[in-house]
Amino acid sequence: MQFVAFDLESTDGCFSSGNICEFGYCVADENFNILDSKNILIRPIGKVNIAYYRVKLAYPLKVYYRSPSFVENYSKIGTILQKPDCVVLGHAIHNDIVGINSACKINTLKPYDFCFVDTQILYSIFKNHTGVMSLDKIAEEIGVEFKHHRADEDAKLSLLTLKYICEKEQMTFEQVMAVYEATIGLNENGVITNFVSKKCASQAPSLTSKSSKRRILSMFKPKAVDSSLIDKKNELYKKKIFINRDIMLDDIDITRAMLNKLVALGAKNVNFVNNCDYYVGEVSSEEHCKGTVISLEKFLAMLGELEIVSYDDKTILQEYNKEKENRRKLDAIAKLNDKNKALKK
Repeated sequence: MQFVAFDLESTDGCFSSGNICEFGYCVADENFNILDSKNILIRPIGKVNIAYYRVKLAYPLKVYYRSPSFVENYSKIGTILQKPDCVVLGHAIHNDIVGINSACKINTLKPYDFCFVDTQILYSIFKNHTGVMSLDKIAEEIGVEFKHHRADEDAKLSLLTLKYICEKEQMTFEQVMAVYEATIGLNENGVITNFVSKKCASQAPSLTSKSSKRRILSMFKPKAVDSSLIDKKNELYKKKIFINRDIMLDDIDITRAMLNKLVALGAKNVNFVNNCDYYVGEVSSEEHCKGTVISLEKFLAMLGELEIVSYDDKTILQEYNKEKENRRKLDAIAKLNDKNKALKK
């Protein structure tokens, strides 16, 4: 048996777009001796402004644009992911599989079939940790140095994470899977069957993690107001507001109150930094902001009194996951219908 760890980097931070720019991998034997490791660079589709998407990449964009396309790399990547008698590894690997499936789909290529293991889930069980464990945090804990946001380095760390678990538990991979009551995941015909474990508390996501907060906020709809009641003389009327993401996720009850107040003032919250009148918070060096930068304190003063409401975030997160699963099922049905139509022709 061999292990094949892989990781992707994307130019727009959204793997579902299929616009990946790095496929990094690390191959090891059953004793975790590394046999091969490489970072395959992939030419992005169209022009990309990484500052616009707030993405951090290991290389300048021009390096990616000189690289072969995904189509040109398709067979090479398939040879790696579909090695005989291998288990594919990854940290929070579901996102990376979505990315590789999406890249195949937009290039009308057959998705790769492979079984997989999520090392983030295994490590959270090992640590008895209920939140999301970042690669940076794991690297610090297991004493490994690596270059984050470089796909081959992230892939290698996923492999070393599993090695660390096996060594500390004094178990083989098969024994770890049995003791952790884990069921291997499967990517088949572009449909993902998730890697799961009965012992993983973190598979019921923490409400305080950033990923959970993002999902909860994505379900939020500000209260509608009667436009005739809006004070059109207030300084935020018809203004476009971008709120720094760290501020948005710090306290989502306050964030929801701010978003409600913006609507009440006739203002609009926008998602892109280059399309705002006001930027709330500190601007990073990678962001090209054309709006006026203001502090959170000043912004709150401009908003005035806020109505802070507590929400049932557990139910909201469950509803998000339910909707996501329904979309996944509909996508799978659509793919099956397309396949059946093609066979009838």
